[in-house]
Amino acid sequence: MKYPSVTVIVTVKNSKDTIGKCINSLLLLNYPNYKIYVTDAFSTDGTYDILKCLQKKNPKKIKIEQVKGNIAESHNYMIRKISTELIAMTDSDCIVDKSWLKNLVLGFNSKEVIATAGFCSTPKGVNNLQNLIGLELESRFKNFPEFISRAPTMNLCVKSSFAKKVKFNEKLDVAQETEWGYRLTELGKMRYAPNAVIYHYHRPKLKNFFIQQYKYGKHMPIIYFKMHKDKITGDHISTPSILLQLLLFDVTMLFLLSSVFFNFLIIPTALLIIFLILFFLSDIVRITTSPEKVLGLLLIYFFRSIAWTLGVIAGIVNLLKR
Repeated sequence: MKYPSVTVIVTVKNSKDTIGKCINSLLLLNYPNYKIYVTDAFSTDGTYDILKCLQKKNPKKIKIEQVKGNIAESHNYMIRKISTELIAMTDSDCIVDKSWLKNLVLGFNSKEVIATAGFCSTPKGVNNLQNLIGLELESRFKNFPEFISRAPTMNLCVKSSFAKKVKFNEKLDVAQETEWGYRLTELGKMRYAPNAVIYHYHRPKLKNFFIQQYKYGKHMPIIYFKMHKDKITGDHISTPSILLQLLLFDVTMLFLLSSVFFNFLIIPTALLIIFLILFFLSDIVRITTSPEKVLGLLLIYFFRSIAWTLGVIAGIVNLLKR
């Protein structure tokens, strides 16, 4: 196997609980030709102190800088300065498997492949909510096709020459990786490498999860109504099933609100609620049949639908203002 040079990049802000685990896992990679480049967005929780300590112990392997701006700006800043053949990306709340980088690089087995992406799992020792979020996400990753249109930057590798051509949209604070991936794969193929595994610490509380999903929903209108209209029907990550769940939830909520004023809508509303729950369950039972996990995922599906609905409404309002 040839070992092309790789720079692994990580952007971070206020992740003191996970950044040490992330960097230490990167230091254990069984790949001989790589270095680590981290930018910190002026953390206030001690994250940068942890990074300085790690960099002091591994000065030849780790480079750190403090850079103002959002994730997209940090990625663009690092990509401009990188001279290695490949750029691998992960997040500060992730732990990588020791063979992660090697398996990503193995995916570049033809000239048409300009990027590779791997499987996102959940680390041990997390709480029930994090396990449930991971369980649902993993079910989608297990069904990825060989070639995909985008992937999260927590598990991605790209040829530097293409990364320098396709800059991240710095106007997007959330879902910048989605929009970037769509433009990147217009230039070549992104291969899915399921053996390239990372372990992601998902949101530990429902409040955090709700805020995260709300922000995703808020950016959906600008990405799917304005920038990439051809992707509005879904893809391998935001599956058509998820979009149908959101649509059915919104119709049900509309009927529920209307039934307050129009009594004849009470029975249709009750039927819609039953159908919505059954629709959610039809997707959940493909993931797990454990009664406890089924109920947990049902709650997550409702929370996600509410967050996305409110986010999409806010996003449409912002889009109209623009």
